[in-house]
Amino acid sequence: MPKLPSWLADTMEKIISNKIFEVEVADTRMLSNNIKAITFKGDFLDMDFIPGKEVLFRVNANEYRHYTLSDFDQETGTCRIIFFLNRKGAGSNWAENIKMGDHVKLIADQAKVKYHFDSNQHFFFGDETSIGLYESFVKTTQDLAQEYFGILEMNEENDQALAQLGLLIDVVPSNMISPAEHAIEWMKNMHPKCWEMWKGASFYLTGRGKSVQKFKKYLKEMGVHHKQIQTTCYWENGKTGG
Repeated sequence: MPKLPSWLADTMEKIISNKIFEVEVADTRMLSNNIKAITFKGDFLDMDFIPGKEVLFRVNANEYRHYTLSDFDQETGTCRIIFFLNRKGAGSNWAENIKMGDHVKLIADQAKVKYHFDSNQHFFFGDETSIGLYESFVKTTQDLAQEYFGILEMNEENDQALAQLGLLIDVVPSNMISPAEHAIEWMKNMHPKCWEMWKGASFYLTGRGKSVQKFKKYLKEMGVHHKQIQTTCYWENGKTGG
């Protein structure tokens, strides 16, 4: 629901009041010039959490935006979200201007991409908008002594964000004209024995819609079963975020 009349948004929030959490901005940190980590503090005792959990923020009178929790601690009452500031829309403007001490409403939602706990290997594909989800998943793999691997299409200026978070995921340049082209080329250059070890993994594809579609098509051509692949589109050129 990217945009609603303000009166309808007000009415909806009354109806789902049990899913709304009043939170305070406890910390902000720039991981790169365009990637911002924000920690929120509140009473989350009534929130059910699984890796991949999404929340909504009302970024202005009429618009909401979905984001994925990258970290969650029910005991300390904190959660963290990693925002990609593309500086092109209402969500980016809201996240860019938010500062410590601000009070906002967080709306609990479902997880569109869910961690496959029965798998021992987890492969991630995406871009800057995927970092929060994958940080959450990486922590889960580490807690369970499982393996992860992956590749992100990103602008070089944002590579440092992965280093700051300690995410061991490879990076290729994003290509607006040919989505997923560099990532697929990277896969083709993978050693056959490495692919043999990873072709049975759980694959999580998020980020730009066209990139997700092309990378999924490539995986299926390589023999990956559709049941191994989860996808969701976070954005696409010309479309308003939700």
